[in-house]
Amino acid sequence: MASDGEDINITPAESLASATDTEDEELDPSHVNSDLESDDEVLEVEEVPATAEEADMDELLRQLEDYTPTIPDALTMHALKTAGFSTVDPQIVRLISVSAQKFISDIANDALQHCKTRTTNIQHSSGHSSSKDKKNPKDRKYTLAMEDLVPALADHGITMRKPQYFV
Repeated sequence: MASDGEDINITPAESLASATDTEDEELDPSHVNSDLESDDEVLEVEEVPATAEEADMDELLRQLEDYTPTIPDALTMHALKTAGFSTVDPQIVRLISVSAQKFISDIANDALQHCKTRTTNIQHSSGHSSSKDKKNPKDRKYTLAMEDLVPALADHGITMRKPQYFV
């Protein structure tokens, strides 16, 4: 054994052998290697993410496997191939499907809010409201119109105009 702060280069096999053998016994390398090989078979190592961001990403990908988006993966794959993007990873396709679904639902929700605001303003500006208009707001049915969709799309950076022949 080294003392007085000498530098020692010990391999992992020698370190294992020195921990299990006493100084009086001789080192048998074949015995050490057989112990290491048997330990590899018994031990199962689970990969641990290095950061919290990687752990969050792994959790998201696990959740995506179980979730079925409204936009089918086949449609997303077709749109991606048409745009020139080809991938074989189903997790990426599923992530894009969920993102597209979220984008469309945000636009539809914004258009609904515009419609509600517009109909409320029309009722208040007319000054009179019949008993037919006094329905419970939850019972009212709304129709998606271009005049509601255009401002919702504009909020998301998409400019939409009617073709000239409809003017």
